[in-house]
Amino acid sequence: MFLPKKILVASICSCLAVNIVSALPFTFFTSSVQAQSRRVRYNPPSNLNAPTVSASGITRSSGCAYACLIALMPDLKQENNPIPQTISERPTIYFLTPEFNGSVQFILYEDNVVPLKPNAESGLPASSKKQIYEKSFAINNSAGIIAMKMPDDSPILEVGKNYTWKFTVKGKTIEEYKVIQGKMRRVLPTKNLVAQLPAISKPLERAVLFAQEGIWFEAVQALADAQLTVPTNTEALEEWTSLLKSAKLDRVLPFTFVTQNLNPRKL
Repeated sequence: MFLPKKILVASICSCLAVNIVSALPFTFFTSSVQAQSRRVRYNPPSNLNAPTVSASGITRSSGCAYACLIALMPDLKQENNPIPQTISERPTIYFLTPEFNGSVQFILYEDNVVPLKPNAESGLPASSKKQIYEKSFAINNSAGIIAMKMPDDSPILEVGKNYTWKFTVKGKTIEEYKVIQGKMRRVLPTKNLVAQLPAISKPLERAVLFAQEGIWFEAVQALADAQLTVPTNTEALEEWTSLLKSAKLDRVLPFTFVTQNLNPRKL
């Protein structure tokens, strides 16, 4: 596996872009983080006050020969994983994509906006999602990992709410039509995060803390930044590999980050 040299720079009317975590302007970090030997160990949150999830946290496309469309996050059906958390108003989502030339559609839903009522035909709960955002854009990329920051014109995620996102790739043939979706939940930083983040300057050390606190999106982002900042840092690559394996994302491991400009399209 090669160390990543580039990372996606996405642009949708100056709204869609990679949000690389920048180093915080501090020069020391706490002894508690040092004591962890900088090992990134994801501690899934309990989400005890979150509604029960009956669907997969992500759907992973199948049947592709070289690279599938896969979101870099845990599947909620794997070992009862809770909804992945973020502390960002508009987080960055990382994807593995195949070589592709076509269009992509991003849709965001707010979950549980109405009380669940049984469906008369199936007896199952009716859908309670409400679409709150939609954006389409053209894409032309090599197979690899891209990063999509939620556009600046998208709604700010509210603290304590669950959201479903859908990412649809539309090619020229039915074989190129792929859909992937997942969930996310914004939370406030814990007291531990508030106390320790100002004392941490390096991406790899931030990844340790985010993972310990169950903040998936920022842990992935920090690890990506750690590899980009120092491409020869084998420790960052090892931690990246370990985190992806913990989320059953082994199929992503052979791929590197790719650079790609995204052009807006009218819906």
